Amino acid sequence: MKKLFFTFLLCMFAAGLLPISAAAQNAQATPTSPASSAAGAAPAAARRISLTAQHIPQQASFANAFDVRFELAYEPGYVTELDKETLPEGFKLTAEKQEKLSPGTVAYQLTFLPFTLGVSTFTAVSFDLKEQSGGRTLAQVASEAQKIEVHPVNYFKEKTLRDIRPPYIPSSWLIWLLCLIVLGLIIYFLRRFYLETRARRMEIKQAVDNRPADVIALSKIEALLQSGLWEKAQYKVFYIELGDILREYFWRRFHQDVSSDTSAELLRRARKIPQLTPLFAKLREYLNSSDLVKFAKVIPSQDTMQQDVNTVREIVRETSPRELKEAN
Repeated sequence: MKKLFFTFLLCMFAAGLLPISAAAQNAQATPTSPASSAAGAAPAAARRISLTAQHIPQQASFANAFDVRFELAYEPGYVTELDKETLPEGFKLTAEKQEKLSPGTVAYQLTFLPFTLGVSTFTAVSFDLKEQSGGRTLAQVASEAQKIEVHPVNYFKEKTLRDIRPPYIPSSWLIWLLCLIVLGLIIYFLRRFYLETRARRMEIKQAVDNRPADVIALSKIEALLQSGLWEKAQYKVFYIELGDILREYFWRRFHQDVSSDTSAELLRRARKIPQLTPLFAKLREYLNSSDLVKFAKVIPSQDTMQQDVNTVREIVRETSPRELKEAN
């Protein structure tokens, strides 16, 4: 019986030890919680970032680039990034260079252009500490603001300047344009000289020959018919001489210098002369026929030639003064 009793007590004691051992295990596991809390505190420690150095010049020139340098220290395993929304106003960022000095340090070389004269404030620039994968911002650090005096640019300090290259030569089209202008002026003055010379020559002829204009014109027409040009088939020369007779008559009778006028110009002048109004259609027909012979090399018939000569005679006779027509 005693053996059975002690055996029962031993079993009960053994059964009572199970919860005690489990509690002991829980008690032993409890000291490990500080380790887990330390593991959770590690990311908080890794979020540290600090500005170790900054270099900002105190003076700059207007619209001339200058460099600014920032050095940062941070916990490895993360990345840093410039917060461009915090860039100072009046300064334009033109270049950004990032240089990794060590696993936990980085340098930023920033180039700015100042666009405000006088003393300006280069406000604080911020840098973010971010996760490598997610890109979430964990911490931020800002630089110190600094005053910068921006001076105007002095381009020419040297008073004695000299050329460093030959004089500028204009492009080829400008040379051609100048040549055309000079050529046009030469042609204009030559034509004017020719017209003035011809006018003086006509005045000399008129001064020498004091006969009436219609008498001179009719006598020259008869001389042309007797010259033999038509019989020698020199039709172009014949019509040129006939036209010169008519143009000379215009000069003597109406004081109109039509020596260098085209047929169209001569017709425009004739419209303004009242004596030629009834003869305008015949004059136009004669000028068209003359142009065909002189320029298109058309061989006129005998009847055409006679009709053109009669037209010139009629113009001379019908436009001569009344007393001369009665005498004729």
